[in-house]
Amino acid sequence: MLGVLVVATLLASCSSSTTIPSPTSPSSPGTVNIPVGGLPGLPSTLTTTGIHVVHPSGGPPYLADSAGQAVLLRGVDTNGLVQYPADYQEEIPPTKKDLVEMSALGFDFLRLAVSWSRIEPSPGHFDTAYLAKVTQVVRWAREEGIAVLLDMHQDNWAADTYPGHEDDGAPPWATLDGSTPCTPEISTTACSLAAFASFWANRPVDGKPLQSWYLGALLALGRAGGAMNRHSNVAGIELMNEPWPAGPQPFETSSLYPFYNRMIDGLRSAGVVVPLWFEPSIVRDLTENAVAEAKRFSNYANLVYAVHIYTGVFSPPFTAPVPEKTALASFAAAAKEASIFGTPWVDDEFGANASPTWDGWIAQQLALQNRYGVGSGFWLWKQHRGTWYRWALVNSNGSLRHSTKRAQLLSIPHVDAVPGRLLATSASPSRLTVTVDGPGGKAVLWGGTVVKRGGPTLVAAGKPVVEVDGRIAHSQCRQVRYASAAVDLSGCQVTFHVPAGRQSITLSTGS
Repeated sequence: MLGVLVVATLLASCSSSTTIPSPTSPSSPGTVNIPVGGLPGLPSTLTTTGIHVVHPSGGPPYLADSAGQAVLLRGVDTNGLVQYPADYQEEIPPTKKDLVEMSALGFDFLRLAVSWSRIEPSPGHFDTAYLAKVTQVVRWAREEGIAVLLDMHQDNWAADTYPGHEDDGAPPWATLDGSTPCTPEISTTACSLAAFASFWANRPVDGKPLQSWYLGALLALGRAGGAMNRHSNVAGIELMNEPWPAGPQPFETSSLYPFYNRMIDGLRSAGVVVPLWFEPSIVRDLTENAVAEAKRFSNYANLVYAVHIYTGVFSPPFTAPVPEKTALASFAAAAKEASIFGTPWVDDEFGANASPTWDGWIAQQLALQNRYGVGSGFWLWKQHRGTWYRWALVNSNGSLRHSTKRAQLLSIPHVDAVPGRLLATSASPSRLTVTVDGPGGKAVLWGGTVVKRGGPTLVAAGKPVVEVDGRIAHSQCRQVRYASAAVDLSGCQVTFHVPAGRQSITLSTGS
């Protein structure tokens, strides 16, 4: 299979870094009084905790945990809590077993997509049962050592704005489309664009601007997840998924950045302390073109730039394999944009069709993520069969798919956390190499997942061996296992001590 053949060669690139000036001190936010509902935050005894942005002197910003270790979030997205229309049902609500299986695949990151329509079904009224589900998933993730990104998701603005397609997001009361027919436009519909134009214009509903209502829903989501607790396992709140440009141009400077600043100021003044993640417009995801209007729009130091890199999927050549030069250009553009914003960046949504050819694309993406030292989230964990793109990582019962080795590819060795600055990393199923520079301390690497039953394995069985600057290091292996009637997965989270200074680390599997 192509995925097996290309792994060793495509995942051998080194990372590179760009010097990014640190942002200035954040300005004081204004007071915003938004009525909110929701549930209290989570306790502080967490495994993956305190994710925040570090701005080192003389280097690019990066994400770190409460211990100060640089983290490289690697995981998966779920749409199990998204509200889709009756003609497009694909969501499979996550269970505790899902989080256990994610952990056994080496994932320390879950992008949890949610719907405004379910958070706030009517103006000012919050669905506490739905928010309790958010709290529950975050708690399950905490128990498995997984950080959660609370993603305020939308596709084509709201359910029923693109019949027969993936559409979700806003509640009907917030969909001000002026009765525009839902006739198809380029990749969306006229009614969806009209609703977006009303949102960017901040038109009122019941005497209050739409974006103020939206802020209240974000705050209710943050409270349910524990975003007011800086020791929680919440990696952040994503302000909006794939915003559509509508209205005055240039869109970013006229509409998107002012909206982001309103959300940043409002969430901060209400006590949200976790990172706030922001996306470019969907045009960037569909064209792979750099954001021409990119500029530093906020001085807040705890921001993360979230990019969706779909090179070759939604942009030319619309097929795999994708030329290395083409794929590299998109990553280089994202790194440049993050440099302008003064933030770290994460490829928190990428995915493709389930086939050996696209397995090669996944391997290529992972190699570039390692080269640039960025985390990622794979779209999608599960979905009902029969939907139009069939991208799920595993089947609905948790078994591995036969048409693809995507689960095996995503679970090969990778960095979880290292002390100081991560300078470079590259990986294959049998070997992980890492270069760090810092004060020394504990490092945590994922040693890879062995598929013991339910499909072929890329990682050989055996305890991983760690070398630091050519010398075998004393390491501990925390075995993580998931077994069901359909599959048996066994992984190893490896911890060891790294001396101070610049260090070269090698992890070998199957030893």
